[in-house]
Amino acid sequence: MSRIIPGIQVDVVKEVVPPQLSPSGVLGLIGITEKIPKGTERASSWSRFIELYGPGSAHSMPEARQAVQNGVFELVISPVSSEAGSKAFVLIPIKEDGEKNSSFKLVARSSGPWANNLKVKICNSRKTPDDKNVFDLEIQRPGSEEFEKHRNLSMEPGTETEPNTRFVGTVLKNASEIVVIDKDSIDSDTIPAEGENLLLGGEDAGTNDYLKALPALKDEPDVDMVLASIQDSGENASKAIKINSEIISHCQIMSKDSKGRIGFGQTDRGMTTKQMVEMASNLVSDRFVLLAPHGVAGAVAGMIGSLKYFFSPTFKNVAGLGDYSSGLSLEDQRTALKGNVVPVIKDRGRGIIVLRGLTTDGDQISVRRVADRAVRGVKMIGELFIGRLNTEDGRGALKQKLIEFLVQMEKENAIVPSTDGSDPAFKVDVYSSQADFAKGIVRVDMAVRPVRAIDFIYATVLVQV
Repeated sequence: MSRIIPGIQVDVVKEVVPPQLSPSGVLGLIGITEKIPKGTERASSWSRFIELYGPGSAHSMPEARQAVQNGVFELVISPVSSEAGSKAFVLIPIKEDGEKNSSFKLVARSSGPWANNLKVKICNSRKTPDDKNVFDLEIQRPGSEEFEKHRNLSMEPGTETEPNTRFVGTVLKNASEIVVIDKDSIDSDTIPAEGENLLLGGEDAGTNDYLKALPALKDEPDVDMVLASIQDSGENASKAIKINSEIISHCQIMSKDSKGRIGFGQTDRGMTTKQMVEMASNLVSDRFVLLAPHGVAGAVAGMIGSLKYFFSPTFKNVAGLGDYSSGLSLEDQRTALKGNVVPVIKDRGRGIIVLRGLTTDGDQISVRRVADRAVRGVKMIGELFIGRLNTEDGRGALKQKLIEFLVQMEKENAIVPSTDGSDPAFKVDVYSSQADFAKGIVRVDMAVRPVRAIDFIYATVLVQV
């Protein structure tokens, strides 16, 4: 409104300030967990992961621990159904059964074959000076000859007012990360027979169970990496190929919505390099990375999640793989790389490293991540200007904000000029034709040149006489 009385009127116009982009390195992880909270949950530390999903998840989803150990920014977990798969179990014989139950049952904390063939030992059964039956229980740890040990256990639960702190059910619930007891099989008047037994009967979730868990990650816009923790990859890795194919499809769909992400998978146990390359040929994409050998995917995804988005994982170290030996000869490494399979090897003087960071179509992982970062930035800035682009000044302001964002990427060395300096690191134009204007459309044309990892050095040495 125009003023009537002489004076000053001040209008304050707030400048458009784009919010900070979400950090890169957020890993969406699909798999079997011991506990299932409502919806997807996030964990940026190992203690938080165990609190949310239970200690058994450390074994049914080993990639989570690997990712955290290698510095992933954050985990977003999408568990498969609680009814998927089956838990390994063992029936422990009773020492003196008489007319009572002949056994009691120990059950793995979470479903899957991870606990199959683990040894359970009952030893040192004895009477205490106060005439109580006690025994020791030892459970083999997955992938190790070491045992989880629990001493002076009792089959007597005690009462509600005075619970027995050494009751086997209580001790295993609080202290074991491998098994719990089936309370319905407990008889407090008995004692287990000494001996060694095996956990058996654990089965992985089905293919459809994994696929049903994948869509939950669509609602997590900052996820930029996806990995399925598949315990049994099926005959000739057919199950893993189908699940990872759906992950590729998921990543491509999300990229169309400016939420680009990369999928990770791993070869099966005991695969030859020829079989690895064959598996990669079924998963060709600029949004998928196939790693070899089996058991390294979580560590590599975690390491990439800890890097700046424009850093290449080539020759970078990974941790959390224990006494690691890839078993890949130099010739196997060459064959794998030619087939766009990424080998993780133990190199003298460097430790355990990613030999070369490639997607299954042969492009560099870092190049794809830089391009995705640019797309996310354009979407974030563009959304702030919707409804403000009906004038040349509005379109000019959008262009300046995009240039500001890209200049920052150039300062970080995420995008670079051509090597001869003739072509800039980026180009951007914002315009609207008359026909576009009538339809409410503004177009942004942008070109960026992501920095590339220099993986090869060719040296010429002149020997002078």
